[in-house]
Amino acid sequence: MKKVQIISLLAVSALSVTMLTACGGSDNKKSDSKSDDKTAEVFTGATSGTDKFETLSKGVSENGAWLNAATKDIDASGKTLTVSGIFAGDGQVKRELALYKSGADKKPVETYTLTVAKLVVKSPSFILAQGTVKGDVYVDAAGFKMAGSGKVDGNLIFASEHLKKAYDALKPESKGVVTGTTKVEATNVVGVKPGAVTIAAKGGKITHVKSSDVKTGATHGTDKLSVLTDALGKNGTWLAAGTADIDGAGKTVTIDDTFIGSNGLIVRKLALYAQNDQRQVSKTYTLTVDKLVVNSPHTVIANGGIKGDVYVTKSAIGFAAQNAKDTAGKQVTAKIDGNLYFATQAQLDAYNKLPETAKYDVTGKTEVKAI
Repeated sequence: MKKVQIISLLAVSALSVTMLTACGGSDNKKSDSKSDDKTAEVFTGATSGTDKFETLSKGVSENGAWLNAATKDIDASGKTLTVSGIFAGDGQVKRELALYKSGADKKPVETYTLTVAKLVVKSPSFILAQGTVKGDVYVDAAGFKMAGSGKVDGNLIFASEHLKKAYDALKPESKGVVTGTTKVEATNVVGVKPGAVTIAAKGGKITHVKSSDVKTGATHGTDKLSVLTDALGKNGTWLAAGTADIDGAGKTVTIDDTFIGSNGLIVRKLALYAQNDQRQVSKTYTLTVDKLVVNSPHTVIANGGIKGDVYVTKSAIGFAAQNAKDTAGKQVTAKIDGNLYFATQAQLDAYNKLPETAKYDVTGKTEVKAI
């Protein structure tokens, strides 16, 4: 079978750092009842914790839940546990297996061991939290890491050199302990297609509703307000770009719905700049509006400016700027020539904790105010 190439979910970029810094609980969990029914059955059992391998197997399946937990050691010697499907937890692409019991301070008071012949990871951004997997772990999807005292008592085997390099680049606290060999055995890599998605209210299962991001010319850049507005709408693209100043004075532009970008992360990007072949900002553009309403989670406005008021609604967690450097090596700062309003204090607090390179130069107020 043909191998699928995918950009690592853990690639270090201004965009991924911004999104991971800003993530939090998400209220943007839309789904139809059919998706909810499939996830709800497993979500209750496995997330609360189980001591049964069969329950855990259902929980980590394509119709399971983003978070699964054990309540004691589970001995499934000779069996294979396969983690599959794309899920969202805490407002980002994520899958977690918690092999521990936490105390009142949410710190582990007891850890558990899952004994298997193989643990096969086909879900992007999978986290092995605290406990031990006794057996070989096969990683076929990007973003694998361990947390706390996470341990693989066996071999850690990646489907491609690209996946292994991403793991090797992690900080020590995210790499855990591996008693055996860390190596590559080439096989098919599970990729994440960009496009519009829905997230199940129970379980966090991600379902694509549109996988193509080539609906309009805005992905490649536009100087027309109508094209840009279309690209930022519910039937648009994860990335929309301006190639000149765009005048929408007196109008409201809305950024809607949940999208996955080319790097496999939940993101919506409005790029208002031109760059050279070294990805340095060579020119910035301004979008003039009465209001820019942001409904999409993890929206970033890159390098350019918004002239008008920006309203970040409750569903738009992770709102931030993406600021690169110009051809002279100076930091570019995206600008809001108006007011920046957040729907909740929690969103404002999260924004204030961002590094300066992920914030805007705001000429007006930055405060809590619902639209």
